[in-house]
Amino acid sequence: MSEPSGLLSNVSNRFTGLLRNPESWLWLLICFQLFFWTLIPWFVSSSLPLDVVSDGLSWGREWQWGYYKHPPLPSWAAELFFEAFGRAGPYLLSQLAISATYFFVFLLGRSFLPARWAAAGTLLLAGVYYFSIPTPEFNHNVAQMPLWAAASCFYYKAWRSGGLHWWVALGIAAGLGLLSKYSTALLLAGIVAHCIVTRSARGTLLTTGPYIAITVCIVLVSPHLVWLVESGFPTLHYAVGRAGNAASAAARIVAPFKFLLAQAVDIAPAFIAAAIAGLLPRDTRQLVRDENLDFLLWLTLVPPVLTSLLSLATGLGARDMWGTPMWNLTGLIIVEAAGARRELASLPRLAYCLAALFVIGIAGYLLANVFVPERENRPSRIQWPAHDLSGGFATLWESQEHRPLRIVAADGWLGGLVAMDMRPRPSVWTDASFIKAPWITPARVGREGALVLWRIREGDAPPSPLAKIPGLRVLGVKSFGWPSTPGAPPLRIGYGIVAPDAQNGSNSSTGPN
Repeated sequence: MSEPSGLLSNVSNRFTGLLRNPESWLWLLICFQLFFWTLIPWFVSSSLPLDVVSDGLSWGREWQWGYYKHPPLPSWAAELFFEAFGRAGPYLLSQLAISATYFFVFLLGRSFLPARWAAAGTLLLAGVYYFSIPTPEFNHNVAQMPLWAAASCFYYKAWRSGGLHWWVALGIAAGLGLLSKYSTALLLAGIVAHCIVTRSARGTLLTTGPYIAITVCIVLVSPHLVWLVESGFPTLHYAVGRAGNAASAAARIVAPFKFLLAQAVDIAPAFIAAAIAGLLPRDTRQLVRDENLDFLLWLTLVPPVLTSLLSLATGLGARDMWGTPMWNLTGLIIVEAAGARRELASLPRLAYCLAALFVIGIAGYLLANVFVPERENRPSRIQWPAHDLSGGFATLWESQEHRPLRIVAADGWLGGLVAMDMRPRPSVWTDASFIKAPWITPARVGREGALVLWRIREGDAPPSPLAKIPGLRVLGVKSFGWPSTPGAPPLRIGYGIVAPDAQNGSNSSTGPN
């Protein structure tokens, strides 16, 4: 009887040792993140998330240097992974971005913390909302996350070591970040602010390093800047319209505070887990302030504060999800602020809390996207009948025109979803706008024709601007059942055709733009 008892004791000791080793837990978290957050959303979905389809696949296949909403890098990445791995590709891409964020945060933490505490600070990110439920939807916010973490890490190393290779790396991360979304400029503002106000960093401004970083960044972004000027700055016009002007003075004041409140809620679980583990001080006078903590605070707090101030000053709204890449350093802040007191914290309790938060995140995703929609007969975006839409309309077009479909005119979501499973994939003519889809020209529409689609909600007429397409022949309505919610009212799609050569390209310029 002694041998089984000894074996159990040995297993127990090894498990306890694992709980006290945050490095092991970090690599386990990355493996779990890649495995579960890729496979579960892919397994339960019959389509892809909204932004993946409308802002990823609908744009990425056209390989432009910019699109009317955003810079091009995330759309290119989504296209590459979709072509390589099918529908699982964008899910995998998103989790690779999250895993890379963990890696760069840990690498930064190792610059001034022992490995176990750098890992613990990284693990705490499992308690930040943006690392769980939103991650299956790869978009421009998620794409920024590893680039913000990399830029933060490279700037710290460049500041501390002065190595030119770190400044070059910072320039690359900054350039790729700006090619993902312009809000990367908020992080760069935090870096500049820290560099100016910190005495030990200020001296770097007298070296060539920062200017090499700026040059590398500009070189990377320059093709997009050329596109931006030549296109008339469509992304900036979209940003202003998307944010939306505050309707009243009260709303103008409330918007930034609502944004900050949402951010506080989104990072609260990480602080709760830290408190349970004994990492938070009972008295603010116990906080340890040093240059490393100041660095973390500058790069973390400047972006949300600037976002709120810009919203207040301009009357533009501030959307909660804009905070996605802003909280990468939350865990390191908690650990660094604890100072020597962190040695008294319970790492096993921290491990249990973060494991629970990981499971809660997956459960929350399934509730929000699968179980609740099925119960309420209100299908979520990932439950749309993508395969049936593609097959049904491909067959319809071929029966009418006896040639491959090249153009689908619809909103970005419906058009992208219909085009997604077709081979070859047709171009999406977003809202029949030559501005939103500059790869579509009047001459091309006249030469290739277009399938025009719209969701039927009220009446059967196509919505403007689709109704204004010259040569449009409205044909009817097709109904589709929902794969996971058969009790829901069927999806009704109106459709029409612009026959090839039905209009002269030179006379089509009066169409919607």
